[in-house]
Amino acid sequence: MRAESGGALMANIAVRDETAGPELMAVRAKDPTVPTNPWTPSHDEDEIRRYLRAVREWVPVDWDEVYDELDTVLHGEQEISHHAAGPSGGAPLPEHDDAEERAQRFRGALMQLMNRGLRSKADTKHSDIADLIERARNLRAEELPGDPWQDLGLLRKLARVTLDLAERLDEVGIVTGLVEC
Repeated sequence: MRAESGGALMANIAVRDETAGPELMAVRAKDPTVPTNPWTPSHDEDEIRRYLRAVREWVPVDWDEVYDELDTVLHGEQEISHHAAGPSGGAPLPEHDDAEERAQRFRGALMQLMNRGLRSKADTKHSDIADLIERARNLRAEELPGDPWQDLGLLRKLARVTLDLAERLDEVGIVTGLVEC
């Protein structure tokens, strides 16, 4: 490297490609009047590892299973169907042992629906979608109480907001093919 005209312009030898030989290229020297800040990650190492683990463990939403769960949990409230599941046939009350698995299935579906709505800025365009996303956020954070009837109540709330958000996002064209009521 060599300095030219008082150090403001420097030259460096570089090779552009295999066919051309080395040549001198102008390189601008760092201007000491321009402040530079070193980059620092926005999260600490543990949080980055947690995000990476979540990405590695991510499982896509099986919408057939979600709609089967909606049929089961919301039985009798409304006939629910989509491209793969037929109308509800008055499914029995869900088993308490499956409550956590059902809640996780709804939470995963809600996360995907919320992300689609937020990415499309539907929450800023439609106040009702913003309300549904807020309800979904709050319900996703709730833990199952452990009492079968209270668990069923939370499952029904999760199911209802999942169905409502899917229907509303379908109506505005953000998701398609999920709901056929």
